[in-house]
Amino acid sequence: MYELIKKLDFVRLSGTEDEARAARIIAAECTSFSLDAGIETFPTQDGEVLETYLEVLEPYRKVYEAVAHRRSACLDAEVGIEYAEDGLDVNLAGCAGKAILLNTGITKQKYPALVKAKPACVIVGNGDLLDRDEDTDLIGGMLRPSVTDSCEERLCALTVRMRDLYEMIVKGASRAKIKLVTRDFENTSRNVTACIKGTEYPDEIITFTAHMDSVQFSHGCYDNAAGSAIIMELARHFTQNPPARTLRFVWAGSEERGLLGSKAFVKAHDEEIKNTRLCINVDLAGSPAGRDFAIVTGPDELSKHIDMSMKENGFAVEVKCDTYSSDCIPFADAGVPAVSMGRFGAPGMSYIHSRRDKLDYVSAASLARTGKMIKLFAERMANARVLPVERKIPDDIKKKIADYLAKK
Repeated sequence: MYELIKKLDFVRLSGTEDEARAARIIAAECTSFSLDAGIETFPTQDGEVLETYLEVLEPYRKVYEAVAHRRSACLDAEVGIEYAEDGLDVNLAGCAGKAILLNTGITKQKYPALVKAKPACVIVGNGDLLDRDEDTDLIGGMLRPSVTDSCEERLCALTVRMRDLYEMIVKGASRAKIKLVTRDFENTSRNVTACIKGTEYPDEIITFTAHMDSVQFSHGCYDNAAGSAIIMELARHFTQNPPARTLRFVWAGSEERGLLGSKAFVKAHDEEIKNTRLCINVDLAGSPAGRDFAIVTGPDELSKHIDMSMKENGFAVEVKCDTYSSDCIPFADAGVPAVSMGRFGAPGMSYIHSRRDKLDYVSAASLARTGKMIKLFAERMANARVLPVERKIPDDIKKKIADYLAKK
């Protein structure tokens, strides 16, 4: 598993040649132990930033480092500035034609109200107030189609360092020159898929998922080359030890862009999904200090089953019923119970969504322990005489899924 993470130790952004390279590496690894793997492509909407300029003109003058959101509207103007806090209705009153400073990001829920307020531009912060430039990166956002498609108009939006947003608020920045130039385009992303036919219950399918892409600046070793490596080892194991049930493996692309790969897979494999009884999703692993988890997006009896079996076998695992922000969601939304498994790093001792997510902070020993924990559950499900979980999603979990998808 650790050797596969080494092979994937590079930035793997959605729709890029590097994501395609990762897909080829994963497919080749499957082939190395005689498992046929295919690469399925799907379209994504993307954009690029051609130019960003932000200069405060009043009551002081200063040029700030900034980056436009991809798929942002363009702008080239001098405008007033207003601090709009969390973007509530009262905050947005009187903001038409002005650049507004927001405490929070631009979510699907906030977007319609922001568009209705007609600001010239929305400015949000990235990172922490005490970040040092030499240790951190300014990560630009993106106005996803799932957010913008709810309105006819597109916002103009940019990101600055949190320290600079704070300074503009404290110093009462009231006027600025802003220039944003962006370009929209369609991209191609991909999933890698493989299948092992069941020996006794071939029509009952268990799907394993893990996303192979990373975010900007990040090598994504912990999130989620580690999860990709774990389900690869499971694929190797079950190739050598044929399971009773059919097992599908999906290394999903574009998870970091809104679960696009798993959504595309579920949509493209509608008939297969009808026979899918369980999704086991692996996302985050390898942190030496932390805790293993199993989050069930499905019936509570499954969480109890996992809790008891892990205790019986000496695995310390935090088990609960909830949603988990990963590729399990599209399966659960389609009615397939899902379990997300992995390892949360201890606070202050693991890194995610940053340049610090690299191989230095992934332990082979930790990866092996979490992998064995997941293998125990996978074997039980793959070979159970009767699956100990119904293909159903409880009403309270359905509501959480709906709330999650609306928020995202």
